[in-house]
Amino acid sequence: VDDTPLTESDLVPVLESIVEVTDWIRLGIQLRLPHFELMSIEHDSHSRIDCHRKMILKWLRIGLASWSSLVEALKHFLSINEMHIAEQIIKDHPNNPNHTVNTMTTLRTAT
Repeated sequence: VDDTPLTESDLVPVLESIVEVTDWIRLGIQLRLPHFELMSIEHDSHSRIDCHRKMILKWLRIGLASWSSLVEALKHFLSINEMHIAEQIIKDHPNNPNHTVNTMTTLRTAT
């Protein structure tokens, strides 16, 4: 998976990739955002999509964001939905676009 740092200009594709994530707080914790910031986002937001947007913006601004770190965070959910999202990100943002990857094998063997 692409390990190139993400910036605020990547907000839309990141949001599109996590639109099906229902537990955004858990994702934020896995992305290493402080719990108090997540609680502040929840308090100040009016919808799940608004929470997603604010949480991802905070994550992008700390400078540690990448597609690979997002995949790693999603893998910790260990649910079918989030594994599907992680597989899609691997497919859409491979480390080498000319290389075909077996995403299920990659998810199971990557640590």
